[in-house]
Amino acid sequence: MWALFFLIFSMKAFSQFCISSFDRDQETLIAKFHYTFDDKEFFTETINFSPLKDKNLFPIIRTDKNQIFHLLSQIHIALGVSYYKLFPTKKILVQTSFLTDDQKNFWQEFYLKGLWEFFYKNQIDPRGLAQFSCDALAPLYDQKVALKAEKVLVLFWGGKDSLVTVELLKKQGQQFDLFSFGKDYPLHQLAQCPTEQKRLIIQRQLDLPQLQTLLEQGYYNGHVPITGTICFVSLLVAYLYGYQAVITSLEKSADEGNTHYCDMEINHQWSKSSAFEKAFQNYVNQWIASDFSIYSPLRKWYEIRIVKEFCQYPQYFYSFSSCNRNFHLAGTKLTGEQLWCGICPKCAFVYTMLRAFLGKEKTNQIFARDLFIDETLVPLFSELLGISGIKPFECVGTNEEMILAFQLIFQREQEVDTVMMRLFVDRVKSQMNVSDFSLLEEKLL
Repeated sequence: MWALFFLIFSMKAFSQFCISSFDRDQETLIAKFHYTFDDKEFFTETINFSPLKDKNLFPIIRTDKNQIFHLLSQIHIALGVSYYKLFPTKKILVQTSFLTDDQKNFWQEFYLKGLWEFFYKNQIDPRGLAQFSCDALAPLYDQKVALKAEKVLVLFWGGKDSLVTVELLKKQGQQFDLFSFGKDYPLHQLAQCPTEQKRLIIQRQLDLPQLQTLLEQGYYNGHVPITGTICFVSLLVAYLYGYQAVITSLEKSADEGNTHYCDMEINHQWSKSSAFEKAFQNYVNQWIASDFSIYSPLRKWYEIRIVKEFCQYPQYFYSFSSCNRNFHLAGTKLTGEQLWCGICPKCAFVYTMLRAFLGKEKTNQIFARDLFIDETLVPLFSELLGISGIKPFECVGTNEEMILAFQLIFQREQEVDTVMMRLFVDRVKSQMNVSDFSLLEEKLL
């Protein structure tokens, strides 16, 4: 009780979040982005736009200062969401770029829809928040950036989706490089090797000490639209290193939300959705670069269809992971137990998808365990199957995909010998008929 009392009174209210300034070192390519609440709390985020590794493989192609600053000004706004969420204010002032009313509307949607899950979990009513204005003296960037290139850049995180994209582009004869943002995670290294492609790594350094200081005082924390932020960072990377387009690996499943709150659908994957992709593309083409494109070759596929494709590439079976809890573990020799925690929604979802196409033995080898026999996971599988609760706030597919995957497993194994298969048969399969499953298969595969 006294701890809660202390937190309430140590968390001071702010009236305005300011996206204040940024600076860039021309020689080192290090950019620093500055933010403040009411000129009382200050944050600085650093991005090194020089390749973290293999610098000789990625020469700088373009160096126009005005165009680089134009791109940095947009990245500046996108990165700000990570600090704004500490205490969401009604007013957001941008001092580094003039914004039209349409641009202000775009950024308000980026902050609000991108943080809607955060608002829900912290029980904050977001209506009326994140109203953007710009300083009267903010620079006006009215000249668009020209990219003019043939290569494309593939966002790469070491998961099944980006690996399927790599193989599809290879089949098409497309020239491309991989791109990772943040740091060089061991999983990324592991998954990159079988691709035989070079990877451009751009390092990000959040202002973690200052963030931690405010979190300890009781300020808010939660999910941010990280994919949307990376899209804006990729614009400058494409400009500097000579790429025409950025390829994502985002699927149709990302369009489905989780629940509703304050008259809005909450979608954990909003910045991975086709709606955001379209809005981002339109914003960039109208205000930043007419010849830039961003798209996903997997957009028309559901996750289950992507997994079916992924299962054709056994070279990746033991060098990928979709588990957010464990993929960052240090070490040069990662084992199955380190790649998959085995208890999170993504592990449960991917395990089920793989078992539908690879079978029990191979999937258990990949995960180093059988998730269907773990009774503690029944509540989680119930949510994923749509039996109870809501779809977990993770990057997982739809309830329909889980149902179809379980049906495919049932047809393959012809056994109801685990707690999860009994759950499926008793609570889902018993309520459906053959035509229902046929329709699902037609829709999803």
